[in-house]
Amino acid sequence: MPAVTIPNKVKVIFEHPTIIFEDKIAEIIIEFVNHILYADYEENRRRIETNFVDTYDLDRYFVYGFGSHHLWLKQRKITDPQKVFDYRILFVNF
Repeated sequence: MPAVTIPNKVKVIFEHPTIIFEDKIAEIIIEFVNHILYADYEENRRRIETNFVDTYDLDRYFVYGFGSHHLWLKQRKITDPQKVFDYRILFVNF
């Protein structure tokens, strides 16, 4: 599994390929990871992620959630956006 680690102890793990059925999906996932990696503290990261959701159309294609020191991201199904794939696309430890 490819992972990116930066000095502030963030580890981004792509656990499964993303299904790119619209060009915007690739842009959103890359921008989302960039925003996560740019944040310097956990509090800033959560704020940045929340702002990202408001700015980009993340909820249209993905479902996400937080744990005490992690974030996960799952992709919505193409045929029924109310349903989500069982696997995670992305897992972030911080």
